[in-house]
Amino acid sequence: MDSRSTFLRSMFIAAGVFCAIFVAEFAMEYIRLGQPSLADMSWADANNAKIVDILSPMARAYNNILAMLIATIGLAIPLTANMHTPKLIDMFLRDRTNRFMLFACAFGAANVLFADWMVGPKFATMWTFRISVIGAILGWIALVPYFFYVVRFLDPSNILSRLKDQTCSAIRDVQAGKIAANAGQNIVHERLNQIGTIVLKSIDRADRSVVTEGVWTLKQIMDLYGEHKSKMPEAWFHVDRQDFVGMSAEALELLNEEGTWFEMKVMAQMYLAYGQALSKSTDAVSWISDATRVIGTLAHQRGDKRAAELVVKFFNNYLREAIKRKDMHALYDLYYQYRCLGRDTASDADLVRKIGGFLRIYSVQAGNAGLTFAAHMGAFDLGWLVRRSYDNNCAAAPELLTELLRFDHMAGGKAQPMLVEAKVILGAGLAETGRDAEAQRVRDNLANVPPNVLREVAATLLENTERSFYEITDRQVNFEFVQPARRPHVRALVEQLVAAHATAS
Repeated sequence: MDSRSTFLRSMFIAAGVFCAIFVAEFAMEYIRLGQPSLADMSWADANNAKIVDILSPMARAYNNILAMLIATIGLAIPLTANMHTPKLIDMFLRDRTNRFMLFACAFGAANVLFADWMVGPKFATMWTFRISVIGAILGWIALVPYFFYVVRFLDPSNILSRLKDQTCSAIRDVQAGKIAANAGQNIVHERLNQIGTIVLKSIDRADRSVVTEGVWTLKQIMDLYGEHKSKMPEAWFHVDRQDFVGMSAEALELLNEEGTWFEMKVMAQMYLAYGQALSKSTDAVSWISDATRVIGTLAHQRGDKRAAELVVKFFNNYLREAIKRKDMHALYDLYYQYRCLGRDTASDADLVRKIGGFLRIYSVQAGNAGLTFAAHMGAFDLGWLVRRSYDNNCAAAPELLTELLRFDHMAGGKAQPMLVEAKVILGAGLAETGRDAEAQRVRDNLANVPPNVLREVAATLLENTERSFYEITDRQVNFEFVQPARRPHVRALVEQLVAAHATAS
């Protein structure tokens, strides 16, 4: 239920309670006093000055209401706008409920003063008096629900929801021809920038719940856009330099050719948040990478190849930034989400081929940057993707296998045990599923590993019986854990390699 519905419901409930109490009070006194006539209950023409006395405190009450509202709004809105987005002030003033309440309170105060002024010694303005009394009662009835409404309005979750609704409405209106494509683009650019600003400021304040909601809001907007993209007019897919300041003419031309400016805008907000999160909120990296993977998967399911490829590019940017900052936590999470994207897009061999190639490339870069474990972790994840690609009959599986075998497990003439482990696990998995030719490729690749290293690798893999890693991690699964059904194949592969080495000697 949105804030406006909650406000109306609360006001109706308060009105019902107030009316019930007032009616009960009136009925009790009316009966107790013998059911007097209307003339007996009215000051009109009997003592008009008394009517003025009644209206005067009502005018003061209205002034108090207006003072409280203006003070609250004058303090709360700018402070909240400074915390989240300066556009909040504009949002508040554009909201119909806020405009109605401020106008109604101002009108009620003015109306009481006007009624007070009109009353004369022989001129009792009873209808104006009744309207003033009813207006004052309604004002007090609405006061508390409206304060709750203002507080909820300032909640960042509701701000994000409003921005999302406005963005989605603009998309629907352009698709339906209600507004021009250029006007819709302007609304979308502004709203997405506002959402991005809220996420960035929330990261600075370590407000993790708002960061999560902001990232997921961007993902939900992408979901809706995906449903409408194929129906959008041609003009929608063309943007100019003012929409992407700093982008080269060639890059802008490519963006217009591919029709992915909207995806670029949304993903750019995530990328900015990701860069901020690397240094200030590492757990936000997990949310961003997960949302990015879901966006890519859904784009693939819709058959939007260019949008899916754009997601792959942003994953590469994420990896590059994590390597530059030597952030192992980010790499640990990104590798996982990247490989899952490869699994989820198995029917697109070209895309999976790219994902596998980039996994290896950035793993090597991580190793060159001194993050040796990250390089080895990339080999394990690529091996996982190779097995899933074969299981899903992905046409890119043989090439992914080639990418894994390109990892240099004898770097500098010294064996890298974890790289050897990754290849042995893959080779055993291929042998287990009856892919003997592919398993032989792995054995051929490992032929130069010394027997003592092979025996150590076999001991490590066969003795690791705990699937759960001995520390708490995002994945929790031990890289070196081998399923019991696969262990005989690990043992057989290592024995074959050791025997082949002995024969060669």
